[in-house]
Amino acid sequence: MTANEIGGAIFDLDGTLIDSYQAIYLGFHHAYTQMGLSPMPYEQVKRVVGLGLDHTFRELLGEERVPRALFLFRRKYEEVFRANTRLLPDAREVLETLHGRGIRLAVATNKLGRFSREIFEQFGMEKLFTVIVGDGDVPQNKPDPEMLRLAMEKMGVEKERAIFVGDSVIDIQTAQNAGVRVLAVPTGNTEREDLVKARPTVLLARFSDLLAHV
Repeated sequence: MTANEIGGAIFDLDGTLIDSYQAIYLGFHHAYTQMGLSPMPYEQVKRVVGLGLDHTFRELLGEERVPRALFLFRRKYEEVFRANTRLLPDAREVLETLHGRGIRLAVATNKLGRFSREIFEQFGMEKLFTVIVGDGDVPQNKPDPEMLRLAMEKMGVEKERAIFVGDSVIDIQTAQNAGVRVLAVPTGNTEREDLVKARPTVLLARFSDLLAHV
């Protein structure tokens, strides 16, 4: 891949650009305790998130508890996410470099879109992105390709000139469903061998290696 071939790069958020698992854990802990349930351990919370909170709470708690769990989680997350979210190593430098090369950037995440946009406003990075698409912005979350299609439309980049960068099997499946090349990074919860089995276009050793491929 060369800079001439790539017109737009779309990124997953949690585990790819940021670490916000502590904030997510605090949101889960609050929701569970307020509902009279035993809180989940931190490592278990990290394993169950990824498909969006509606799906996660539906699988864990059943349909009838989803509205209450979402309300409690989001209320707590609103309080704690700014102090408990950090950029992953090299994320800022890589994004700024790609932006400087004239490559359009976007985010496609199953995190609530409002929170996702506020995170980059906090870091002073919102102007790097053409669009940040999250949960609630489209009818279907990843691995449905709708987020990527919307991002490409907003960037004005056809799928042949776009890439998706993510850290999970869900991200790889999303790109494959959209017909987009996908570069996987082993920076989240997914084991490297599981990323290999999902057959990304490229499996990077570290996030900064992206610059050698774009």
